[in-house]
Amino acid sequence: MARDGKLYVRDDPRLGRIRGLDPWAVENGIHLIRAQEDAAEGVMMIDGTNTQQYGTVHGGMLVAFADTIAGHSLAARGKMCVTQGSTVNFLRPASGAYLFCRATPQKVGRRICVVYVEQRNDADELVTTALFTFAVVKEITPIVAEPKHPSLTFGAE
Repeated sequence: MARDGKLYVRDDPRLGRIRGLDPWAVENGIHLIRAQEDAAEGVMMIDGTNTQQYGTVHGGMLVAFADTIAGHSLAARGKMCVTQGSTVNFLRPASGAYLFCRATPQKVGRRICVVYVEQRNDADELVTTALFTFAVVKEITPIVAEPKHPSLTFGAE
């Protein structure tokens, strides 16, 4: 896995806006790396704005990060959705310089979609797994974001 995520975001701090990611996500350090039919990936820098008193990322931020990238995985399939429910498993404290997130659609239906999500730290350790259920609001033209830096990938692919 590439280890240059921090430099990647610093080199292009407007990445989220370029990709059409919502302003809240960008303000909270969530950046979309790619959104294609197979999956969406994102990176979130870890800093004092998203950590709690123990120095690790707040659980709510981890859920928001996962939810954001999961939603983009469905936009790449032509679905505008809202979150219906989720189950998140916190496996270890989230620390380091950054986190990677990959969201993989498991079922893309007319009304309901299910997305599996993994988040890993900069040491490639699994931090969370999650399953999100989305309700489809409407069909849209697929929004695909090719990777800007193809070398920045998630896990051992």
